[in-house]
Amino acid sequence: MSDPRPSDLFDESRLRRALRLEASEVPPRLDALAIASIERAGPRFGFAASASAVVAGVAAAVLIASGAIAISALAPALAGDGLAATITLAAQIAIPIDGLVRQLQEPTMPLAAIAGLAIAIAYEYRQRRERFHVVHSS
Repeated sequence: MSDPRPSDLFDESRLRRALRLEASEVPPRLDALAIASIERAGPRFGFAASASAVVAGVAAAVLIASGAIAISALAPALAGDGLAATITLAAQIAIPIDGLVRQLQEPTMPLAAIAGLAIAIAYEYRQRRERFHVVHSS
């Protein structure tokens, strides 16, 4: 009888054993006492870190100030352009709608619209009633 496992696959237990690290290959663990002793010794780069923080703070202040100045200089121009574009768009929409509004302001238009709607409702009601009679009479 042949082996049920294909011969080209590795045995899983042998593969896991082969992938384990040797004692010399294991990375060193973090030592809390060593970290604490380095911290007690004091900061080694205190001046450099302070100087870097000061430079970063000054750069951030300059960036914020220049952004505020740029926004205050550009805001009126952008607001004016936006308002002009809004007014232009409103005028372009209002011109074609003006003809329709004038038609609806005529006293006969609402009456004609109501009469047409009533006739359409009556016609549809009659058609539905005729279909109902045809379906249920046979």
